[in-house]
Amino acid sequence: MSNIIFITGASSDIGVGLIKNIVEECVIVAHYNSNEERLLEAQKETKNKIITIQADFSSTSSVVSMLDEIENNIGIPNKIIHLASPKFENIRFRNVNWSDFEKELTVSLGSITQILNRFLPKMAIQKRGKVLTILSSVTIGVPPKALAQYTSVKYAVLGLMKALASEYASKNIAINCISPSMVETQFLSLLNERIVEFTAESHPLKRNATVSDLISVMLMLISDETTYINGVNIPVTGGSNF
Repeated sequence: MSNIIFITGASSDIGVGLIKNIVEECVIVAHYNSNEERLLEAQKETKNKIITIQADFSSTSSVVSMLDEIENNIGIPNKIIHLASPKFENIRFRNVNWSDFEKELTVSLGSITQILNRFLPKMAIQKRGKVLTILSSVTIGVPPKALAQYTSVKYAVLGLMKALASEYASKNIAINCISPSMVETQFLSLLNERIVEFTAESHPLKRNATVSDLISVMLMLISDETTYINGVNIPVTGGSNF
């Protein structure tokens, strides 16, 4: 039975880093919104076949079209890694309205709900599968200020993962999350540089996380050899409180 690994937000720094480090033989279905070029470049650094697929996760119909394409022309994934998320931005609650929440809920929670609703029952028939979602250390302890919508959505996704881990555990499907502290990627482009610098300065290791800090944990959780870890949210924080 062939391995099909489906990665959402695959053109992100974390997505490209993961693709380059997957050594198991598989087909990688790499979702992107607007930056296919990064994925085409990544193909040069992996022996696995990359199939790129575009979808706008703010559009339900776009997600459905993507899922139809995967199911009908590629196959049912046995491993799903959900990286897609709106860019990180500090906004005080008084300046946030419900439409901001709705947008982030649609992109982060709505997309993975549609994806898993389509594929989990079929993965259950195959009696195998891994699902991994990248959350944030805001789900651990007290989050920083001015992140109400971001924090709320991450907890919502965590709740979905916990519920599905319980529901599908007997089907030999492991559903886990990791929650890193600040990772220095393009994801932070809307954040004030001083905040990024201050976070690094105040960290016990005097630096923020890098993509490579996450990759080893991600590879462990999606490995076929990892058979007894399910329903967990692993902090990847280097010893910081958030």
